[in-house]
Amino acid sequence: MSELIEKSSREKAASPNVVNQHCSSGRWWLAVGVGFVVSLPLAWLLSHAAQLPFFIGIFFFALFGLVVGAVMHRIASRGRPFGRNAVIVGTSIVVGVVWGLSIVQESRDFPMKQATNASRSRRIVLEGRTVKQYRADVASTIRTVIESNHPPGGAFGYISWVVSSGEFKKGEIEGVTKTLRAPQRGVIWIIRAMFSLAMLGFGIGSQTLPLRLAKEHSPRSIRELCSD
Repeated sequence: MSELIEKSSREKAASPNVVNQHCSSGRWWLAVGVGFVVSLPLAWLLSHAAQLPFFIGIFFFALFGLVVGAVMHRIASRGRPFGRNAVIVGTSIVVGVVWGLSIVQESRDFPMKQATNASRSRRIVLEGRTVKQYRADVASTIRTVIESNHPPGGAFGYISWVVSSGEFKKGEIEGVTKTLRAPQRGVIWIIRAMFSLAMLGFGIGSQTLPLRLAKEHSPRSIRELCSD
């Protein structure tokens, strides 16, 4: 008798519609996939916005996060609610991918940005090269120095360099007659990176987390009803 009462209470707590939606989370993972696609151009924009002075760029992480989250919400909303763990994991993956891609793009663009900065010096030494060739040579040298001093180079080498130093002293880069510095470096870069991750998570999560299954529905009871 007690088993019948317990099963009846579970059925009341989880309506057939809720059970059906939870048993099939395909629409949610479709939304996650679309979120990846939408995030690609936005990650490129965020890599530039992140380096704006006075942490102004952090605002864009929240704004673009809302855009990605809104697209995901619109696609997945008809199949709501979904399992709490699935929504949290999917949201975290998209946030991590967008944020990670923005860092990767920042590391890829950095050498040429610094080369452009170096070419504006009044003491620039072209040695028969065009300004374009000079910039290409300096950018290549910067990549080589980072790879040598902060293996394995790439995004990881860039992060190691910008956190530990964030500057190339005068004469360290061949053909450069001035000190080159990252717009943000050391602790400042770490703070910016963490705040940008938090704001991006807020933007996306504010749109996707409401798609979760309500707390009053027991995951165990839902699984049991799905298997019936």
